[in-house]
Amino acid sequence: ELCEVRLVRRHSEAVSAAYPQLPARRAVHELIRRMINEVVVDVIRTSDDLLRLAAPASIDAVRAHGTNLIAMSVEISAQHLELKRFLRERLYRHHRVLRMTSKAKRVLESLFTAFMSDVRLMPEEHCAAAQRAEAADGPRGRARTVADYVAGMTDRYAILEHRRLFD
Repeated sequence: ELCEVRLVRRHSEAVSAAYPQLPARRAVHELIRRMINEVVVDVIRTSDDLLRLAAPASIDAVRAHGTNLIAMSVEISAQHLELKRFLRERLYRHHRVLRMTSKAKRVLESLFTAFMSDVRLMPEEHCAAAQRAEAADGPRGRARTVADYVAGMTDRYAILEHRRLFD
């Protein structure tokens, strides 16, 4: 399925030919590295050509140009879009990913609600920051500080914190 995507197929075949004994995990890393490299090099080359052709004399000339001067080639853009469609349909919207996303959302909402209702549940430095922000900006300041604290958590820490508060 994934090897039907042109960008993937081409590099997968190249990796297999160059490294037939490479373990699957390392082959995937090499495949991704090669795909990213091809897209980046294409953007650089295409953009260089577009800039040379347009020859803008100033930033205002760039703004007034009317089309992007930094872009992928038509061919790589089509292949990139093909990969994005595949990932959206088969990975990002996969039922297991959607379940995990839903679970993560519930965990974050629970943590935010708990910390908003009582900032003392957060570590001292974050509690104090929330109190200062609330004194300065009211409930919005408190919410911003709590949101920043929750957003800064790793997945593992958020899950552990949720367990400590609710289990």
